Amino acid sequence: MTTISAPPDSNQSDRKSRKIRLTPTRTRRWKRPLAGITAAVLGGVIAAWAAGYEEERTPMLIAATDLVPGEVLTSSHVRIVHALGVEGLDLATTESALGAPVALPVPEGTVLTSPMFTDTASWPAPGNTVVSMQTTPGMLPASAGPGAPLLLMSAETDPVPARLHGSGEEGETSGSRVIELIVPEDRAADAVHALEGSTARLVLTPEP
Repeated sequence: MTTISAPPDSNQSDRKSRKIRLTPTRTRRWKRPLAGITAAVLGGVIAAWAAGYEEERTPMLIAATDLVPGEVLTSSHVRIVHALGVEGLDLATTESALGAPVALPVPEGTVLTSPMFTDTASWPAPGNTVVSMQTTPGMLPASAGPGAPLLLMSAETDPVPARLHGSGEEGETSGSRVIELIVPEDRAADAVHALEGSTARLVLTPEP
């Protein structure tokens, strides 16, 4: 008995071929938009990095230590950093600042600007005088640093507002030192009179 096999279904074969061909086509259609987005994002990142890299950075002088009024700035007092977006600030330059006296107390880490400096002809500032005094232990609060606001108290006169300019070197007697006070010009005589007595004390006050 002879068995006759049915010929393969050509339609079924065509459908299988089409299925096989459709699979890679769908994969390519999905990958192409993703590749375009990735390229666009990467291009934007590279462009932004290049723009920031090419933009010129401005050098700034930073106080490397605390500075007191009248102190002459030297290279040991500063460090230089470079920054973006500071062109509008009145920054001090090495040419103008080095060798110039500081006009006000400047804490460590402060960006130095031109108004912080003055020439020797204008020190002390108009309306102020500098008075020196010999302190004894307990006369000046230990927490008072350069630039601190003080009141010079004495039984001989009314309180005199002052600022600590320099604390000097410790004397032979422990706790004693010669300090300098900045006082208003119209109270200089009162400050001297207060220092002539034995009741003079310096009181640390809040910043006005």
